[in-house]
Amino acid sequence: MAKAKTYSQKRRFDETPEPPAAVEGDVDPGTAPPGETFVIHQHHATRLHYDLRLEMMNGDTPVLVSWAVPRNLPWTPGEVHLAVHVEDHPFDYGSFSGTIPKGQYGAGEVRIFDNGTYEVLEQEPGKVTFRLNGKRMKGVWHLFRTRKKGADTKDWLVRIREDERPAPDPLPELSPMLATATKEPFDDDKWIFEPKWDGVRALATCAVEETMLVSRNRNDITKAYPDLARLHDRVVAVDAILDGEIVAMHKGRPSFERLQSRINLQNPHDIERATKQIPVTFIVYDVLYMDGRSLLKSPLEERKDILDAAIVPADWLQVSPVVRGDGTTLFEAAHAQQLEGIVAKKLGGTYRPGRRAKDWLKIKTVMEADLVIGGWSPGEGNRSSTFGSLIVGAYEEDGLRFVGSVGTGFDQKMLEALMPRLHDLESDEMPFVVDPRKAPGGSRFGKPIRDPRWVAPELVAQVEFRELTSVGRLRAPSFKGLRPDKKPADCLFADLAATAGVDA
Repeated sequence: MAKAKTYSQKRRFDETPEPPAAVEGDVDPGTAPPGETFVIHQHHATRLHYDLRLEMMNGDTPVLVSWAVPRNLPWTPGEVHLAVHVEDHPFDYGSFSGTIPKGQYGAGEVRIFDNGTYEVLEQEPGKVTFRLNGKRMKGVWHLFRTRKKGADTKDWLVRIREDERPAPDPLPELSPMLATATKEPFDDDKWIFEPKWDGVRALATCAVEETMLVSRNRNDITKAYPDLARLHDRVVAVDAILDGEIVAMHKGRPSFERLQSRINLQNPHDIERATKQIPVTFIVYDVLYMDGRSLLKSPLEERKDILDAAIVPADWLQVSPVVRGDGTTLFEAAHAQQLEGIVAKKLGGTYRPGRRAKDWLKIKTVMEADLVIGGWSPGEGNRSSTFGSLIVGAYEEDGLRFVGSVGTGFDQKMLEALMPRLHDLESDEMPFVVDPRKAPGGSRFGKPIRDPRWVAPELVAQVEFRELTSVGRLRAPSFKGLRPDKKPADCLFADLAATAGVDA
């Protein structure tokens, strides 16, 4: 049998940022004098795995005796995980975090999952029992060699004896915090600014071996986005709740139109096909819970630091970039790149689930609103079999206020998809406070609304427009898509007016 290569023999230190070894040769973990520190690396190589490293002595030199643990150390009593004994690593590897270049041994992203002190409780050839006192890992584990032929087998097993973590904070049911619309960008060092992503808002609950995605209105949308199913693998944490946006990119920009094709899919075959044709990216911009602790009361800048350290980016997972103070320049860049706008967030602010706060402000490059569909008017010509326009409104205290008719922005596929849903919601009851046929400005292109068909106000449409007139009507509105992630009751006229920069 060929002798196993040492740490140095496997690496080219002129090409990899990993530290060189101070001493060659591996020690026996069952007999080597223990040190004081440990580290667990999260290693995104060909496959994700974790590396447990315990400080032990090789003569007078401390080294990190290492095991590759594919599923990390177990937390469940009775559960046993494989741990493959690998070459000793230099002590300086305990602080290593970064990228091992492609083509090098172990190529991929390496992050410190946890570190701290440890103590050996029992040690003999083929067995080590140890207590970890880390930031995440607190408990006692048994590590023992499998009973295979040959004493030099590298396969070990690990199981937990005692879980010594403090009791976790209750895992809350959360709704996303909302931003207040404002008209003009601004500069202020007490604020940070980030792009406004044109997608579907989602909270991602990341557990040890699964991810659950929940929409803004608390619907489970996990199955609709299988390309995000392994999101938890890219989070350096035991558990976490992330706030972000699901977007479909097109030519380097998020396209809500492309995403629209995936939002309402339920058939597994349709979802699988759409996943290949229209991949999505989760843009994450906040963290609300991590490692059993609620972060809702933590200031924004602390949550951002935690988030940056916790996410290992991929093509389908990115952290939203931020700038401090210079909102005007970012707004101009967003406008030039045809992005939806920017969001301003005040430093020091806490996270208020479900609240529309004034320390989060959204400034759009194009005016856009989420509006309730209250009816439709029949189409003419090549649209005689569908509808000519949607009749939309927004809520005030006394009910649904008519704001206009939307007749553009539809392709044939959307017309055909919407028509059955409108028929299903048909109602004899007009949902608006004032009949659109009698309301001031209640016309489209100067023509009165004819033969309106009312529907129950259950669908929300995203609409672009140029301005809101003095009587509260949309000018040049264009349909962008449906918003199943938003409740009709959340479509407020006050928000529409604030977006347009007029008094409600």
